[in-house]
Amino acid sequence: MKRTLLFTLLATVAFGTAPRPVMAKDKPKVIYFTHEPGRWHKYTAQKNVFSQIAEKAGWEVTMMTGDHDSQIEKLRTPDFAKGHDAIVYNFCFAHSKDLEAQANLVAQTREHGVPAMLIHCAMHSWWSTYSDGKAGALGPDYKGKAKADPKLVEEWRKKYPKKAFPAWGDFTGVASRRHGPKQPIKMIRVGNHAATKSFPKEFTTGNTELYNNIYVLDGVVPLIEGVQGKAKAIVMWSCPQGKSQVVGLTVGHDLGDWATDEFRGLIHDSVNYLIANPKP
Repeated sequence: MKRTLLFTLLATVAFGTAPRPVMAKDKPKVIYFTHEPGRWHKYTAQKNVFSQIAEKAGWEVTMMTGDHDSQIEKLRTPDFAKGHDAIVYNFCFAHSKDLEAQANLVAQTREHGVPAMLIHCAMHSWWSTYSDGKAGALGPDYKGKAKADPKLVEEWRKKYPKKAFPAWGDFTGVASRRHGPKQPIKMIRVGNHAATKSFPKEFTTGNTELYNNIYVLDGVVPLIEGVQGKAKAIVMWSCPQGKSQVVGLTVGHDLGDWATDEFRGLIHDSVNYLIANPKP
């Protein structure tokens, strides 16, 4: 019997029929894009919380960080999201007028198919392209609601006559310009969605900011609505964008938000949803 077993084992190895080890699945590759230290937000501490979420989730994270201006410059890098499964933007570029940087960011999702999550002040960026301008500045062929700076529109069209003007609110899906006081928000989950699967039906935050909604694109799917006093707004949503999609989340101003299991769960579930569903 022992000889038979030995012969069988040797034959199995010799003829290459031995069981092959199961290869570990590659970790999802995620970019976290921020700037430090942040003027109005504690981005370094928030980055550290994201690292904890990523470690628990099993993502391979590339941290793209630096000071405010150098990070905007990095956004000009062609294909900076290439080879990644998702990208998370947590920045505040409200007064930036660098349209080339913004347009290249948008292209990573719309053209190259890398899904994106936008957190808090990422929505309040490039104001002059969608909220701090004039209605009609984008011309009669534009059917959206962005109010762009006419001077910026003119400069863009001289440089890029065949490219659409990059209105930031038309990428975020839900455009916002202002926020309410730092008071609790009652967050109400809308329906069932993979990006909110661990979030309760209702949750009341600590003191934080409710972003307003100045316009909402067709195709936006509200995921969570927020109520703060008499004010109501969509605070989380998904939106198709070209070859891929975005998830927006407007809470997250302070570390009080980032400390809760509910907020961390939204980031965890949203990124996993985008990884699994890169196409809209």
